[in-house]
Amino acid sequence: MMSYAFLLPLVNLVLYFTSAFGDNLPTCQPNDFHYEYTECDAHGGRWRVSVPSPNKCIGGAPNPPVRGKQCTFKCKEGEYLDLSGDQECKSCPAGTYSLGGGVRFDDWDHLPKGFIISSEGFENTFGYHFEPSKQINCSRATWQPAGNFIVALPNQCTTKLVYTTKLVEAGQVQFEYQYTDPETLFHFMVQNSQCQSLDDDDSPEWPKVTEEGQWHTMKVNLMTGMNVLRWRVMSGVGQSSRNPVRIRKIIISGVAYTSECTKCRSGTYSSGGTAYCSFCEMNTVSERGAHTCSPCNKDTEYSASGDSVCKPRPTCTDKDYYEYQMPCDKNKQTKKTYKWIMPQICSDKLPGSVSLPADGESKPCPPCNPGMHTVNASHCNFCPPNQFSDGSHPCEECHASTSPQYALEYKWWMVLPPNVSSRCLSMSVQKCSLETGWVLGNDHIRSHFSHEREVFLILAMDIPGFRGKSHIVGGKAEIMGEVAFTFETKCTNRCEFVFLTNAPGRNSITKTWEGTTKQTTFKYNVMSKSPLTLTWAFQPADWEKTDEDFSSNYAKIYSIKVTNTLNSGAASCKACPRGTKDDDCIPCPNGHYIDPNTTTCKPCPPNTVLSGPDTWGVTACKQCGAGLKPIRGVACESDCTIKDASGKEFDFKKLNKLQYIAGNKLFTSSGTQYYHGFNFSLCGSVQATCVNNVSHDTAGRKLDLALLSHQYFDYSKVVKGMICRSTMVPQTDQEHGIVSTQPVSLGDHLIKIETNVSMADRYKEEGFPDEHTEEDVHFHYSSDSITSACPDGRRTIVSLKCDVKQDGMGRIDLPPKCSDGTCDGCTFHFMWRSQHACPVCREQDYEVIVGECVRGEQIIHYYPPKHCILQDNHKPKTMKKKCTTLPFIIQVSIPVVIGIGLLLIITVIYCWKRNKKLEYKYSKLIENSGGKDGELPGAESCGLDEGDEEESVQFQEGGRSFFQKLKSKIASSSKDDDNPFTSVQLHEKLPLT
Repeated sequence: MMSYAFLLPLVNLVLYFTSAFGDNLPTCQPNDFHYEYTECDAHGGRWRVSVPSPNKCIGGAPNPPVRGKQCTFKCKEGEYLDLSGDQECKSCPAGTYSLGGGVRFDDWDHLPKGFIISSEGFENTFGYHFEPSKQINCSRATWQPAGNFIVALPNQCTTKLVYTTKLVEAGQVQFEYQYTDPETLFHFMVQNSQCQSLDDDDSPEWPKVTEEGQWHTMKVNLMTGMNVLRWRVMSGVGQSSRNPVRIRKIIISGVAYTSECTKCRSGTYSSGGTAYCSFCEMNTVSERGAHTCSPCNKDTEYSASGDSVCKPRPTCTDKDYYEYQMPCDKNKQTKKTYKWIMPQICSDKLPGSVSLPADGESKPCPPCNPGMHTVNASHCNFCPPNQFSDGSHPCEECHASTSPQYALEYKWWMVLPPNVSSRCLSMSVQKCSLETGWVLGNDHIRSHFSHEREVFLILAMDIPGFRGKSHIVGGKAEIMGEVAFTFETKCTNRCEFVFLTNAPGRNSITKTWEGTTKQTTFKYNVMSKSPLTLTWAFQPADWEKTDEDFSSNYAKIYSIKVTNTLNSGAASCKACPRGTKDDDCIPCPNGHYIDPNTTTCKPCPPNTVLSGPDTWGVTACKQCGAGLKPIRGVACESDCTIKDASGKEFDFKKLNKLQYIAGNKLFTSSGTQYYHGFNFSLCGSVQATCVNNVSHDTAGRKLDLALLSHQYFDYSKVVKGMICRSTMVPQTDQEHGIVSTQPVSLGDHLIKIETNVSMADRYKEEGFPDEHTEEDVHFHYSSDSITSACPDGRRTIVSLKCDVKQDGMGRIDLPPKCSDGTCDGCTFHFMWRSQHACPVCREQDYEVIVGECVRGEQIIHYYPPKHCILQDNHKPKTMKKKCTTLPFIIQVSIPVVIGIGLLLIITVIYCWKRNKKLEYKYSKLIENSGGKDGELPGAESCGLDEGDEEESVQFQEGGRSFFQKLKSKIASSSKDDDNPFTSVQLHEKLPLT
């Protein structure tokens, strides 16, 4: 036998200190001692020792130590180790349960022993420095026990749920959770006794997002030794989640022995030797540790499944029954009837109770839904292919050159359609009652939730697929069909109505409405021809406010219509301008619409496109946004070149590459870091990609920071678009690289490019310099993915600013005051500074510099200004021209002086010639005057003297060419009296006397 003498000094030392500090305590008696195991020794064994309870007694004679079971020993489920007896496994008594070598936590009325909760606020600063936030209240943003589960609702805080356990052998932890908001970060981590994170490629640390009302189970393997389990929940800066994270059950296997069985919680029971306790049935209750359930008085009391006490039955009111529409009978008649809400908790025998109303009168059944026809008195089926019906008449063949307009349309709710199902999902451990779900109501279908408050009422519609071929044009998927439904909700307090889809590449939740909503119609475009499931979920009550009355809360759906579907009917036929093929219209060419008047294909107006399924009328042609160009008549795109109204041309082709920018680092007080990474493509020639690499395949693999492509990516978690964002979480273990999660599209397509528009107010609000904003070029993107916080979807603006100092791709900045890219969570803004954002230089923009005149030549230089950029084929150029060294004024004066001189010379000559002629005539007159004083001279003969003839002839011949012409012109414009002499022509030479 192994000696245990070495344990006696230890026991005596404990007794010594106990006596030193407990002089007033009594001496321990034999029944004051209980047995415990020591820590495992080097031989893999341990000792069973007898110790008293603290502060109960001192001294005494403990039983000697006994060698115990090996450290790896454990009992089976439903058994415990009898530590006080023979150290053998015994069956658990009635009213208790045991997992053997494991523990389970499913009772959350209070925080179980061993769990620790901590919460902290966080914020980021421009300098990546963290300071604990004093303004953020994290009292509600923490893990809170809520009866059937424990919940966490983060609000700019991070909250952790921590549990420490020691495993004697390799085990496993599994927990059931509900996590519906992808904007919230939910992280699970395990650390061993060496503070090393669990390194197991088969153990993901990021739980998957669940659908509304659904529970998922996550399992992670654990190592032998001490293990610290952490469940952490946090939301982004400036974000608040309204959907909590819930954990319903935690089971850990591989722990040490169980020395006693756990008592069953109230409302449950166990017959003994079991691994769990069963819930008490309806109208039965139990206390903690019960082996059976006690019935309530069925006439005056009631209880729900799992209740611990019976409650008195109230009087019945009009809220305890509901209206129900009977199916059509063989005579095509229907009527309203009334039923008690089951399980019935009220008593109609109490004074003041109401009774069920009498059935209504029989009325004719409504017609079948559009696209259907009556098969027998009470059933409707879809019309055969190439036939149509409005539901009131038999199916008819479509006429020639027409095609049926297939759709799934439900507006009469006499029976549940074959592709529509109703169910209830409970957030508690209890199951929904059989009658909880959606109830038919003739012209509507209505929620019916019995008495359960922690439920989701689910209405699901399965669509086999859509007609046509799906494709993406210009980065935007073509619309394949449309979902339209009309509904209303009425709530006296907070309730929630959710529309979900499982469309590829989208989040589950499409739209959420809270509280009362008046009757309205919501439309949703389908972009893929793949099968689709549409889901409507109604939560009638707020899980936090258990004292509010929710019995009158309801949701009604009046009609649902899905167009262009497979395996459906047609309510009408449409004309086909180009004929039919395979029971469908031959489509018009791209960019052509159908003229309703002539039923012919006509081209859309300039700068418009037509890409949707509805091609009737010119209104189907949609105008392209500013700066975009129609491509093949089906999409508006940009070739990265634009020309504004002032004639400036921009060429951004060198910037049209995938870009990545990391947001500011965010830290918690415990040092946890994460940030947002943005990928975008300016003009969309290559799509930006964001991924969720949280999968089994990527665990433990080194990842590229940009996360644009990787052979291990799970492409079912890939988001593509013009601009997308991922949440990046660096890991402390370098082997795991960076975790990318929660990818979301911030811009599915480019909608417009604006120039000469001032955005000074936005610049100022976001912290950018607000001078000369009209000189920037703004690219606007939109995303069709809507959330409760962004009901109109997300928008992104990329502003390109001309900066000649930024060569290459330039620099992309986030708003200084909103360093995560957005100030409101819905509109994102990036500032891109680059020399390639400058306008292209034009001829009139060049600066002209004239050089000096050297050797008769002058060089002229043409330099582009600093606010524009040269194209590759446009470089600074020079020109040469002839020149002189004389000053310009002299060059101008010389021809002027020469001209004036010539004019003076001509004038002098003219005047001299004219004077010569007059002088000659005057002299002749004097010579011929020989009379007396006072007598006139004789008439001058027309003839010339012999000497005068030659002179006259010479004058006429020499001067006729120029001077005589000038003289004749002047003479013709002068009056007769301007000439002092009168010419007289004489035919004969006669004497005057």
